[in-house]
Amino acid sequence: YDAGREFERAHPGYKAYIWGNPRVWDQTRTRFLAGNPPDVFWGIHNINIWVNLQEGLVAPLDSLMEAPAYGQEHIKFKDTFLPGALDRGRYEGHQYFLPITFAVLGLWYNVNMFEEHGWKPPKTWEEFLELCDEIKATGIAPLVHQGRYPSYYGIIFRALLYKIGGYRLLIDLDNLVPGAWERPEVVRAARMCRELVDRGYVLEGSSAFTHTEAQMVWLQGKAAMVPCGTWLENEMKEAIPPGFRMRIMPLPAVPGGKGSAEAIEASAGADLWVPAQAKHKELGMEFLRILLSKKMAQNFVRKVGDLMPIKGATEGVEIPEALQSALDAVKTAKGETFYMRFMDWYEEMQDGVNNALAALLYEGIPPEEFARRIEKIAQRIREDPTIVKYHRELPERWRT
Repeated sequence: YDAGREFERAHPGYKAYIWGNPRVWDQTRTRFLAGNPPDVFWGIHNINIWVNLQEGLVAPLDSLMEAPAYGQEHIKFKDTFLPGALDRGRYEGHQYFLPITFAVLGLWYNVNMFEEHGWKPPKTWEEFLELCDEIKATGIAPLVHQGRYPSYYGIIFRALLYKIGGYRLLIDLDNLVPGAWERPEVVRAARMCRELVDRGYVLEGSSAFTHTEAQMVWLQGKAAMVPCGTWLENEMKEAIPPGFRMRIMPLPAVPGGKGSAEAIEASAGADLWVPAQAKHKELGMEFLRILLSKKMAQNFVRKVGDLMPIKGATEGVEIPEALQSALDAVKTAKGETFYMRFMDWYEEMQDGVNNALAALLYEGIPPEEFARRIEKIAQRIREDPTIVKYHRELPERWRT
């Protein structure tokens, strides 16, 4: 809404009408079908923006990328983003989607609880298991997770994939390389995910929790750690007890693995786009130029406690401890951040991995069966000529 007011100040005579809720895509489909979509769109529920792109619903933003940045007219808009932040929204040389958040994902821990007991974030898997044993011995669950939404446990799974197999493995999995999802590294990551349940480290009943229920249990001190992203503090701000402190830590290194202890999942996301049939595409792009300006990014940190992927977003802004811990984690990683794309590109893969995770954790399927189920889905997508296939290259720093 602040960006809307800024837009109106910059363009007298125009009004910015901003509206939304979690079902915004379901509620605006009729407008898209009628050829009268909004001028800017953002939504993450029940929508696959890559399918929208293939259906011709998304306008390219190339002219916007070359425009002067709002409030920093000496530089181009595209140059105000953090390194790599625009990659996820680019396709065949054109920019179609813009990120509004820079998320860091890992294990969040109760700082006061850790300090009271003298616990430290572990660097190795062995240390992690020892820590969980110590926590469990106090009567506190080491972990709670958002079982109704297995994608949260996916934070642990993806981190283990990287820690075990490195970036080349993630690239092959995203690219649906034949047999990649049945590789020993994937089976090992699945086995380690299951190990946490078998050892009694995951709070009983987690399988039934929604995201907010699990996070509330964590805030109540019934569990020491919870997997989530940097949106956690803002999402739970009304329920955080006075004096509660939270920080994020990466999953530790594993024996013989290719990823360091400091490596952490981080990427820009929650994509904004301009509909191809919008009646005021240029004004829609102008709104995005203002919304994703340095001024609005600093305002976002102040009011939301989260980070836009814009350079200088934290300048002159008091940063909450939780967000600062995420920024520190990225800095400590020294460029070794990772992310995966299959969830964005293929809805069937996203659902398949989530369902397989739930079966692995709570139905007791073997890790090998977990891997087989996902590989079958990958094969189905590979062999379906009606599904557009996407591809990503290995980042330059990992090519040597």
